[in-house]
Amino acid sequence: MSEPRTPGDDATPPTPESAEEPAPESAEEPAAESASAAPDSAPGGDVPAEAWPELVPSAGPAPSATSWGSPSQLSSTPPPAANPAPESPFEPAEPLPDTRLGTVGDAPVGDGAAAASPAVTRRSPIGLRWGLAVVGILIVVAASALIVSLASGRPATSIALGYMPANISQYSEVRMDLPGDQRQKLAAFLANFPGFKDQAQVEPKINEALDKLVRAVTSDKQTYTTDILPWFAGQLAVGNGLPTGSTVAAANPLSPGLEGVSSTLIVVTIKDQAKAEAWLTSVGGSGLLKASYNGADVWTPSNAGPLAIATAVTDKVLIVGSVTDVHAAIDTKGQGTLANDADFKAALGQVDRDYAVLSVIRMRPIIDNLVKTLSALRPGLLSGTQIDDTLIAMIPAWQMSLGRFENDAFVTTGAYPSYAIGYDTPNRRTSLLDHVPPKTIAWVEYHDVGPALKAFLDKFRALPETKGPFAQFDQALSILGGFDGVFGWWGDTAFVVTPAADGTIGGGLLIQPRDQAAATQLFTTFQTYLTIAAASAGVTVRVEDHDGTKITTLDYSAAPGMSSSSLPPGYKAEFAYAVSDGVVVFGYGRDWVASVLDTKPGASLADNDRFKSGLARVGAENIGSTYIDFNAIRALVEPLAQKMAPSDMWSTYQTEVKPYLAPIDTLIQALRRDGTLDRGTGAITVHEPPSPAP
Repeated sequence: MSEPRTPGDDATPPTPESAEEPAPESAEEPAAESASAAPDSAPGGDVPAEAWPELVPSAGPAPSATSWGSPSQLSSTPPPAANPAPESPFEPAEPLPDTRLGTVGDAPVGDGAAAASPAVTRRSPIGLRWGLAVVGILIVVAASALIVSLASGRPATSIALGYMPANISQYSEVRMDLPGDQRQKLAAFLANFPGFKDQAQVEPKINEALDKLVRAVTSDKQTYTTDILPWFAGQLAVGNGLPTGSTVAAANPLSPGLEGVSSTLIVVTIKDQAKAEAWLTSVGGSGLLKASYNGADVWTPSNAGPLAIATAVTDKVLIVGSVTDVHAAIDTKGQGTLANDADFKAALGQVDRDYAVLSVIRMRPIIDNLVKTLSALRPGLLSGTQIDDTLIAMIPAWQMSLGRFENDAFVTTGAYPSYAIGYDTPNRRTSLLDHVPPKTIAWVEYHDVGPALKAFLDKFRALPETKGPFAQFDQALSILGGFDGVFGWWGDTAFVVTPAADGTIGGGLLIQPRDQAAATQLFTTFQTYLTIAAASAGVTVRVEDHDGTKITTLDYSAAPGMSSSSLPPGYKAEFAYAVSDGVVVFGYGRDWVASVLDTKPGASLADNDRFKSGLARVGAENIGSTYIDFNAIRALVEPLAQKMAPSDMWSTYQTEVKPYLAPIDTLIQALRRDGTLDRGTGAITVHEPPSPAP
């Protein structure tokens, strides 16, 4: 290396030693090492080490903040020497390239301008080399970021998928190996439950619960940690196949479940083939016959009939299914083509995060196969109709859903192509929320029910073979104004359940009228006919004014076979409805209808903090939503259960069951339109209950 010099120093000719001095090592070598290690640390890796890997760091002192060094020390640059020499304030000179080595005497002779030119040219390749190095580094960084983002954005599915037959219609996967962030998320989730606050105890307690389950199933002959964990690698997948019309027709109708009617394949990943085989033989005992097929060991019952179930063990998986399906799975060598199916590929393309459970359903093939099955069992049943084709055309080809743990919730996401009913409702907030009492415990809502129902029925109304049935249907509705008069004005519609102050429960439908006049006309007509028929049926009709809105109550307590005394205390045999500006409400009972009319914006379910935060989590702008308050429901049910349950059973519930139910808070879901897809997001939220008062 040449000595440091300032820009004003005279240049000295390089010596032969400097010509032989090696150039500094390229930074690409550490980068290559880092890149080679990246797959092991990439999130969503699919190489399970054990079924329940440690949920907390291994024992040992945690590194201090200073032990990590400054940000610059986290790079691939070697650490400084123990006693570094004083740093020069000057930039070191770059070694000259071999092509520029020589003596002053070798320089060409010319005028002053020509003589000065080589000096300028001499530093140009150095600057160019630095520029190329910077560009190269930027390219490597950008490419690495792209690879990491793609790898983390599309977590790998279980290797079990590669063993599934191509005709699978439904695929489900459970990841007990907890890929990516699911190990830490599960620990944080379980911390809300009794006994899991110490995260070092999460894995032992989960294994303890699994031990109890396995003991119960095996009559105390086996445990999870002793008999299964040593060979189980943590991934379980189940695939259900489609029956064929010919096999269904040949099957005995009195014996559903015959081979060929449907097929199921179970694939379990393993980490120790010898231990897996030892467990299998310990379960089956002398009743199993061992054979070999294409490099795998296959066991079948010694008294196997035509419906024999086979179990195969390879170095990677344990496979259970019919002999035919198991042999086919072995033949795939884990490289089956199911993931390349267009429907499965589209469904799996929606998986964008680590998960604990996954499900993919090919919906249209299932319905199509059902139609073929009916045709095989009842020849000619559908030969003269287009109803089946019309229905199949509406149904999406596939549907996927996954579940994952978050710190405070178990979150589900799903997607499928929108149902082709001929009507698309936009994402928006529904105004019905402003009419729902704030203590509502259940809410299920969907937008624009009237137009959606009309579009759906019009698909079938256009078929020649349905003209007769629809004519009768329209005639029955004509006395109330026809289909449009009964359903056409329905907008957003919600089913709601709300407890009253006295502990009774009321509920029914809330409808946002798209046409207020049509809604009013329907209930006016309905009340006219009702008044005529009510007297002979023993029903009393009461109409009262409630702050300017009429509430109509139908009292059935005097009707034959009906009495309020036969109902639980506080409940009445009645039904009520009201039509107000912006909402139509009908259901049980009069007090519940009044509570809906009394609810105003600012003091409604939309202003309930738990509901508001939950809806924001899954999407306030949607085409439909669901909300269930588990804690409130439990508080309503427990007093009734305590009265009916024996004291010892209630005591067991208090100590063994309730502590694990108390943290479960709410369920919130929303369905949103996203281009040609419908996407659903749901969350079962949990929280740590407050400590009981001393």
